[in-house]
Amino acid sequence: MPEAPIAGVVARVRRRARTRAALWSGAVGGATATAVSLAAMLTGLAEPTRLLWSATAGLAAGISLLWRGWPLTAIEAAGAIERAWPLDNLLITAVELGEQPRPVRADLHDEILRQAQDRIAALDVAGVVPLRQPLAVMLTVTAGTVAMLTLGAGGSGSSLLGRADVQAITRGIEAFSVAVTPPPYSGLAGDTWASPVQISVAAGSRVTLLVTTAAEGVTAEFAGRPAMALTRAGGLWTGEWVADQTTAVSLRPAGGDARDGQFLSVIVVPDLPPVVQVPAPGRDLTVSGSKGQITIEVDARDDLGMAALALRFTKASGGGESLTFTEGEVPLAITRVDARHWRGRAVWVLDGLNLSDGDVLVYRAVGRDRNPKGSPVQSEQYLVEVGGLAGAVGAGFALPAEEKKYAISQQMVIYKTEQLIASAKGAPAAGRGDGWLQQNQLLAVEQRMVRAEVVFLGGGEVQDEVEEAAHSHEVAEGRLENTGRAEMLRAINFMSLAEAQLNDGNAGAALVLEREALKSLERAFDRRRYFLRTLPDRSRIEPARRLSGDLKDARSWRREGHRPGAAPSLDQSRSLMRDLAMAAGSGAGIDAGLAARVAALDPAATSLQQAAVALASAATVETRGEAVWRAMQAVTAHALESLGSASTLPLKIDPLAGALADELVRSARGGKQ
Repeated sequence: MPEAPIAGVVARVRRRARTRAALWSGAVGGATATAVSLAAMLTGLAEPTRLLWSATAGLAAGISLLWRGWPLTAIEAAGAIERAWPLDNLLITAVELGEQPRPVRADLHDEILRQAQDRIAALDVAGVVPLRQPLAVMLTVTAGTVAMLTLGAGGSGSSLLGRADVQAITRGIEAFSVAVTPPPYSGLAGDTWASPVQISVAAGSRVTLLVTTAAEGVTAEFAGRPAMALTRAGGLWTGEWVADQTTAVSLRPAGGDARDGQFLSVIVVPDLPPVVQVPAPGRDLTVSGSKGQITIEVDARDDLGMAALALRFTKASGGGESLTFTEGEVPLAITRVDARHWRGRAVWVLDGLNLSDGDVLVYRAVGRDRNPKGSPVQSEQYLVEVGGLAGAVGAGFALPAEEKKYAISQQMVIYKTEQLIASAKGAPAAGRGDGWLQQNQLLAVEQRMVRAEVVFLGGGEVQDEVEEAAHSHEVAEGRLENTGRAEMLRAINFMSLAEAQLNDGNAGAALVLEREALKSLERAFDRRRYFLRTLPDRSRIEPARRLSGDLKDARSWRREGHRPGAAPSLDQSRSLMRDLAMAAGSGAGIDAGLAARVAALDPAATSLQQAAVALASAATVETRGEAVWRAMQAVTAHALESLGSASTLPLKIDPLAGALADELVRSARGGKQ
């Protein structure tokens, strides 16, 4: 017999297996006795004869089944453990070596025992041989059998039958329905589903649960949010919440386990912001005079519906510190293709705008959807320059015209911020309301667009504005040798900080940062500091140090590969895979709780949501096995995506190396094969 830990586990499994066989035998015997008693009652047999025949048939059936299932050997118990808890046949091998000794090397024998003991340390014997189901079946059948056998015994039988009926009342969830009320602005109609496994709702919808059960209470457990206790109303248990994120819901009755519950996956479809574009003319323009007209076309789309569309412009006159701005709106003729798609057309007459040579017009389309909490969305801005293009020459290169656009755009953000602060002057901060925050956030969008253009001008090297702003002191310390590039990065950092202040509604603090960004832009565009990203920096070789140094000091260098750290959810995936593997072997543990764990691993992963739905919907042994296998594949794929990709190592292999080796061996053997 193997070592004590292995022997103890095998012995417990054998005892539980025998107990399960006894429970099933009792259930089968009781069912047989009930059937015989019912048949005897229909034929009109006397009470003593009916009881005798029923008891005899039940005992015979129960003893026969018990006789076949009782003799479970240690090797058979090890096989049952391996099927429920895969151990790579280590446990079966260890038990066979103990039960049927054979000549095996001592070190190999000890290693098998050691690995088997390590693997079964966390073994759940109750999961290998579950007793809850056969016990429940045996108790139910026993109650029915006793009621049937005593049915003709008068009042006592009726009383006992009444108690059996009370015990047979289910404590699980009999049925449930889900009612969804979309937000009013969406224009979508509400709907109701009966016992669904998965539903899709619009963000902000109100989801109402209606549960039918005989239990004393129902709890809705969510993935990623606190649980909710349902309240009783009119014979139903009800509860509701606002769907703002995708989640999995496990409905559990009071006093029941996961198998008595129901699973529901709620996929939340977010309300996307509108897409506003200016397809025509769709580029910057130059006009030679102060008169004329420009035809502009605007296209706006939203997933739920548009609410407003406008074409606005800003006129910049003068230059330097005397630059002034004037805002206005161009009349726009709107054609509603449908509620979600609007088109606009405007013929912009420049007469009457008092344009002078050198003035600049900046226009953009602004749209808003029907979501009251949504922010206006602005299209890309386009310039109309009046008169000849101003050029600045420095170091033999002409300054591109788009750089003037960036400086003017930043000045325009400053002007709008000043106008916003002036409009709210004298009003307390608490009384400004949501309109103040929305106007700040709209300016933040414009500031971000200007910043994106400046980042593109600098070569796109700033990927994370928060990280770059945190290291802005390095620029001040002079670590960047190119002065123009340093000023560009300083401007980008100030723009990022100003955007953050505007998103928080702090227009006053943002104005200070916007002005600092403009100063850095002007210094960066100065012709004495102008740089071209098309001219790369070259490494210089000092002639005095060329071919100098000691060759003995040369050392080889090996680059250490970067090992990406594991994602925080990797341990959760491993635990879930172990439970899925156990469920695949015995079928136990496949319930709403397991499906909810799969869905909660990543609510945004479609494959995990589909696998959770398949687990919760599986009703037969075949569909459960397929659902578990599908869930294991989805969890494995999700875990692999969270790991870093492995680098490819090219191997140079001579295809003739094998043939050459064979020829050399053949020659050494005298030409024999």
